[in-house]
Amino acid sequence: MKHIYNPLFILFIFISCSQITTLENEGHTQVSNTTQSETNNNALSNQLPQQSAIDTGANKKNEKEGIDPDHSHTKDTHKVKTLTFENTKTVKNYCKKIDKYFKKYNWGKSHCEEYSWHHVRSSYWGNPIIWHVFGDENKKTVQNTTLIMCGVHGDEITPVKFCFDILKDLKHHPEIVKNNLVIIAPLVAPDSFLKTRPTRTNARGVDVNRNFPTADWSAKAIKLWKSRYRSDKRRFPGHKASSEQETIFQVNIIKRYNPDKILSVHAPLTLIDYDGPIIGQEHGETAHDLLLKMSDKAGKYKINNYPFFTGSLGNWAGNERNIPTYTLELPNSDWNKTDRFFKTFQKAIHQAIIHDFITPQTKANEKVTETEEHDKNSDKIL
Repeated sequence: MKHIYNPLFILFIFISCSQITTLENEGHTQVSNTTQSETNNNALSNQLPQQSAIDTGANKKNEKEGIDPDHSHTKDTHKVKTLTFENTKTVKNYCKKIDKYFKKYNWGKSHCEEYSWHHVRSSYWGNPIIWHVFGDENKKTVQNTTLIMCGVHGDEITPVKFCFDILKDLKHHPEIVKNNLVIIAPLVAPDSFLKTRPTRTNARGVDVNRNFPTADWSAKAIKLWKSRYRSDKRRFPGHKASSEQETIFQVNIIKRYNPDKILSVHAPLTLIDYDGPIIGQEHGETAHDLLLKMSDKAGKYKINNYPFFTGSLGNWAGNERNIPTYTLELPNSDWNKTDRFFKTFQKAIHQAIIHDFITPQTKANEKVTETEEHDKNSDKIL
């Protein structure tokens, strides 16, 4: 049986189908464009910091008042510029390595890459021994100079984070730095820290805080190690003084900057120890005054007068060279308490930095010679 179709009916069906096809195509195109737009927006939002409702309101207010929101006064505008020159590829890779260990100890990011690092000498395993300088180290005028070193013994874990906290703190508090010079070496013995099980000794099995070339080293170092420490491998002073890269680094950075005071951070003896000029000697009284002030700022933190150790920093720098040397022993090596430790000692660190008891006359004859100035970046100097 034949079906007879009305021409008008056929025309209606054709037009309806065409409209449906067009709507479907437009809908597919719209969905694709929306997806692509969302993808682009999401990618952009991942690159840019999220703006809160408070920020948005503040920006609207700034626009009304003719203020550029990108140049309004925020905390970031008061940071010290810490990336003043490009780090080498070696140092950049080293910063990535440090970040891995920060992650291991749940410390967040080290922000190591945000600082310009000096690097001349490396450890036995090839890790750069780096330092950062706050202030103008090229000024010819006398400056109040503080040297801070951490990570001398790798198994004393908390001092490493402590030094990076100091870096971050000074970056956000330029009023502490002012015209002072602050040198920070956050990880003096990297080989002893950057390992599965950190150790007191370096990669060559030497305690680098018993390896300084003190006057009594040759006569006493090995004998004391055998008698007092019963040949404890953790205390081995080395076969000869200054045999280790980490020791040479500390000696040379002190010679290079001639600091007014040195702060070496350790753990876990819960005390501040002082080595240097005594009361009655030049700067002895003011050096002891700083010791008391640091203790007060840290809630009457215990002061203990430890004896000099053969081959130690305190003996070499404080006793023999009369550079006020303060050893801050944090309460313990519990890496979960690093934030608490820094809060405890933040004001004490500030006090140490701003405390200036060296007169221009004292250092007038202690400036480096032109030859030493020329050789500053050579491995002979550091």
